[in-house]
Amino acid sequence: MRKKILFVIPEYSHGGTNKSLENLLSFLDKNKYDINIFSLYEDGGNYYKNVFAPYIVKKSVLYYFLHDNVVSRKIMGLYNMITKKKNFSWLYKREANMLQSKYHYNTIIAYQEGTATTFVSYITGNVKKIAWVHCDYKDWAKSSQQKKDKLTYSSFTKVVCVSETAKESFCKVLPEYTYKSTTVYNTLDIERIKILSLQTISLPYPKNYYFNILSVGRLSKVKQFDIIPSIVNRMGKDNIKKIKWYIIGDGIEKEKIKKEINKQNLENNIILLGSKDNPYPYFKSVNLYVCTSDSESFSYTIFESKILHTPVLSNNFPVAYEVIEKNCGWVCSLDRVHNLLTDMINDKDNIYSKVKKNIETYEYDNKRIIQQIEELL
Repeated sequence: MRKKILFVIPEYSHGGTNKSLENLLSFLDKNKYDINIFSLYEDGGNYYKNVFAPYIVKKSVLYYFLHDNVVSRKIMGLYNMITKKKNFSWLYKREANMLQSKYHYNTIIAYQEGTATTFVSYITGNVKKIAWVHCDYKDWAKSSQQKKDKLTYSSFTKVVCVSETAKESFCKVLPEYTYKSTTVYNTLDIERIKILSLQTISLPYPKNYYFNILSVGRLSKVKQFDIIPSIVNRMGKDNIKKIKWYIIGDGIEKEKIKKEINKQNLENNIILLGSKDNPYPYFKSVNLYVCTSDSESFSYTIFESKILHTPVLSNNFPVAYEVIEKNCGWVCSLDRVHNLLTDMINDKDNIYSKVKKNIETYEYDNKRIIQQIEELL
């Protein structure tokens, strides 16, 4: 008999959580597991609605009307504000337990911290509950959230963190749950990444003449892409001019980044490519991937770059030291990046060529990860 598994996610938006789940679903044996997905919100676009379509479980009419209908949600929001309920907890409790009484899941997984975890915590009865943590918890959770989560996580059998760094962060804030916390890296669809990387693109600047750099992510404050113009400007002052830095992504910081690029007259050096459904040919075509983020809990893009054998340079947030081996790249503070890039471009003491040669043998191991997840299930 197949085990019944329910994954609960916040919404269908693009991002690390849904990407992780998309990859994981491709590895789980459908002869062993009967899988459902429940999304708290219908927001986020059609891509993941289509990807997850075979697994999506139907919501109750009341939940759909009060929570997913935009007009009704606003009315309910106003009602909650007036009555000081402030949230949909009563509706979540009702829906969560209706799901369990109807489908009798063996395991229910809150696949992201926050509302998805709160929703699953309301489920009662004889069911294994697992919470996934995809963030640096101490940076993500405000004191009010931490206070609430002390109770929320008490009902879970296991808390899975996507890196050792993420686990350390979670346990530092909620040490009483250290005993039930574990680390499981995200699965990566290696073959798909490699196949998609073969798509033909035309980078206008050959990497044997220009040093081509790539950064990928939401154009948001935490990614710190707005610092790239000042890095390139400092390199120009050191007479390093044959550099092209591509940025893939969109977001609220786009105009700010554009303004900074124009202010420093770097339109020919920094190229905003916007969103790309398939960024992998760019990873494969450049000389270096650079992650400027203030923090990450796992960093898909770093692993994707390594899978495609492109060296990586990252800002010195904690998890970078965990996921970047010396033979695959470098970790340093952003104020030193321009010096390190200058050495790479000049290949001082073979600093770049050594890593480029070594990274060609890198392989990502999904087998151990799947074994860990099957043990959890």
